[in-house]
Amino acid sequence: MQKCKLCLTKNADKKNSHIIPKFMGKRLFESTNPRYGVKIDVNGKSKKIQDSPKEDYIFCSDCEERFAKLEHYFSLKLKSIHNYSNEKDKFKIHTIQKNTILECFKVPFNAIKLFNYSLVWRASISNRHEFSNFKLPKLNEEILRTFLNSNLTLSHKKLTETLKNIQDETNFDSYFFKCIVKNEYSRGIFTAYEFSKHSFGLFLVDIIIFLYIDKSKIPNEFQIISNTQKNNALIAMADIPNWKKLNSGPLKSISNVIN
Repeated sequence: MQKCKLCLTKNADKKNSHIIPKFMGKRLFESTNPRYGVKIDVNGKSKKIQDSPKEDYIFCSDCEERFAKLEHYFSLKLKSIHNYSNEKDKFKIHTIQKNTILECFKVPFNAIKLFNYSLVWRASISNRHEFSNFKLPKLNEEILRTFLNSNLTLSHKKLTETLKNIQDETNFDSYFFKCIVKNEYSRGIFTAYEFSKHSFGLFLVDIIIFLYIDKSKIPNEFQIISNTQKNNALIAMADIPNWKKLNSGPLKSISNVIN
């Protein structure tokens, strides 16, 4: 049996490991009965799916549990984030050079960073064909693996303590985007997209995560977030027209391949 891809020491004995947490793909299936979505590959072929991508024997049980602790923590935070307009004591909206930024008083910047990195790394190391064109350079994969292995924990209490003291030496930057509203018109796509050898995107229905492994390649409009970022997580928000525009990039790429 091969070794766990995260800790590199224990046997990868876990089956059905979600590459992307199940709760993040849930809205893919909400408008159909029976429950299913449609997956379109780069050749334009479609296939019905009923769950977000899973893979066998890539993690040990302990590392799977470490991911689960982070996912549970963040699923509760994300629910609150989507409900920000009704939880005004936990959030503040800033307008910075025409950009709408949600400051999260109850979500540490380290939490969103750890969550972003965990998703990007799992997508990159996955052998699932959905992620076949989403690959970080091996050196950068290893940097993320080391960061995750050092900071993921087996208990909720230890996780909350760790989030206060994370030292990020990756020299990467990640950004978390969402639509201003969450409704039937804001449902985005579900795909992993490699923009260039320096920039990567995970389009996860209700959120988009961007990762830059070379800070000199970060666009100016993203630098605004970096320059403002302190201890509280900052989330960029787009109205529905701009949200649809953000989600159209990978679809245009697929269309070009098909045509």
